[in-house]
Amino acid sequence: MRTDDEHPPTGAEPPTNGGDVAAALVSPAPATAAAPAISDRPGRVHLVVVVSRAVRDTDRVPPGMALLTRFWHPRDRRWSENAFESLEHALHLFIEESGWTLRQQQAIDGPHAYELIFEARRVDFDRPSTEEILADVGLTRQQVADFMRRPGPRAESS
Repeated sequence: MRTDDEHPPTGAEPPTNGGDVAAALVSPAPATAAAPAISDRPGRVHLVVVVSRAVRDTDRVPPGMALLTRFWHPRDRRWSENAFESLEHALHLFIEESGWTLRQQQAIDGPHAYELIFEARRVDFDRPSTEEILADVGLTRQQVADFMRRPGPRAESS
């Protein structure tokens, strides 16, 4: 059986034993940013933790990529890694294109190192992958990248 000394006080008065504890309870808490509102999308919520790091010379990524993200993909049952030009580029993909909601973002020790926590739905993972969509039309990521680097048709002057 527990005694009253083992439980923190529940009233408005701070404990009298331990001045540091009393000061901590009486002093105002620092202001924190409110968490984003929970989205109204139907379906079971999944939290996705995405970590990023700077691209290394040994990474096989397209030129111009600055950071590499990694998260566990539940449908594929494997780690999903993607290269991006910037954190803003990564956030655009995860939020605007994947439909995820950013719940928390914090910098980790190192360049381009972040931990991002997103709210997603199961349906977000059941969509076909980019590779599957490209394969359906007979293209690879490299072919698309090559196509995107080509200059467009020149307008003929009259």
